[in-house]
Amino acid sequence: MSTKRLFLLFAQFIFLHSNDGFPNTGSGESLCGSRPADVVFVLDSSGSISNGNFNRQIRFVTDVVDQFPIGRSSNRIGMVSFSNWAQLEFHLKDYENKAQVEAAIGEMVPMNGDTNTASALAYVRDVMLTSENGARPEVPHVVVVLTDGRSNDPRKTALEAARLKQRRDVHLFAIGVGAEVDRLELTNMASTPSDQYVFTVLNYAALETIKDLLTNKTCRVTNPPKFTITTTSDPLVQVDQACGSRRPVDVLFAASPFADHNATRASLTFFRDVASRLNIGPDAVRVGVVPRDCDAVVPAISLREAPESLLRRLKRQHPQSAAAETTAVASVLRYINDVGFVDRQRSPAGAAAAAPPRANNAKRVALMIVDSAVDRTAVDEAIRAKGEGKDVEMLVVVVGKDALDERTKAVATSAEHLFHVSSYDELSSLVDKVSSSICPA
Repeated sequence: MSTKRLFLLFAQFIFLHSNDGFPNTGSGESLCGSRPADVVFVLDSSGSISNGNFNRQIRFVTDVVDQFPIGRSSNRIGMVSFSNWAQLEFHLKDYENKAQVEAAIGEMVPMNGDTNTASALAYVRDVMLTSENGARPEVPHVVVVLTDGRSNDPRKTALEAARLKQRRDVHLFAIGVGAEVDRLELTNMASTPSDQYVFTVLNYAALETIKDLLTNKTCRVTNPPKFTITTTSDPLVQVDQACGSRRPVDVLFAASPFADHNATRASLTFFRDVASRLNIGPDAVRVGVVPRDCDAVVPAISLREAPESLLRRLKRQHPQSAAAETTAVASVLRYINDVGFVDRQRSPAGAAAAAPPRANNAKRVALMIVDSAVDRTAVDEAIRAKGEGKDVEMLVVVVGKDALDERTKAVATSAEHLFHVSSYDELSSLVDKVSSSICPA
């Protein structure tokens, strides 16, 4: 087999200090620093919300807005409500001071009807966050969704949320109120990590208890603490500092060998987002990627490569289209077995300093994306990977219904290690769950 261009991974890692937020001073000017943001509130106005609770929701939003400076060159506020459809309350460009914004919020009336959350998320993406309606490309875009129940179509809601989060510098908070909310749907909707972006309260009266916390979290993404390492100006991603600290972890990523260019790009974005949750370092988590050509000697990014070298190389790399001649899933698994987790005595070509050899107790994880049926040989290779002596924990993400069969399920370590989405567009909805599987709390 001729040498192909190596399959490439992700574009950034951002390491943060471990502080949890900003001190609550009660003043927007001193609380949030100088960097402004465009903030859009998305309020559930379905028939399940009584007039009293709707008013509590309005008061909560007003109290949060009151903590921020508002102005043309400062923070801008927009508002959307939704029930059977999305309804504009006011655009980011409409009001220039706090009094105007709070007066407009107070004029909102309930729509009643169903819970079409997906329509509201699509409206925010396509209408609210546009330059003609006041959104600024140079500032963070914060979206805060409040809802009291499960949406009409959770799958469509997750898809629209994923599309919204693909926009640069979008940070999506999800707040669930009451006993009818679906925590998983909120997690799929919100940005990651969920402990930073998802809130739940027992009732609307309890919204008061998270007012300051939401303000602090919003400040964190609009004015983040100083980075210790940064490679791009892409959106803030919170790193799970605990992952790999108790036991070192080696992770190999493998995309489908049959993925086209768009699917490959979506896979790289997914791998980048999962890796951003991990504590990358020689004594913590090391990552690698299976190359397109499984006859290659080393991965495109090696588990042995030092973090500094990894960051430099990632800055130069871009996703490539899949090779015309593809390798089978069995070949990917064979590579994982025979090459991927083998410590080598030299660095991969082009790398700077290599990390020291790995301790024998490192946890081994392979994360595979599969979008077509696998054969018996692939299952045999997966059994070998999971067997004694290799002990690779196999996480499998299945894309599409055609690939979800008994053989594919047999590749995964267990049912808890198997994930399914209908299309590559939905991969982002799995970032939190897959990251938690790699490094459970």
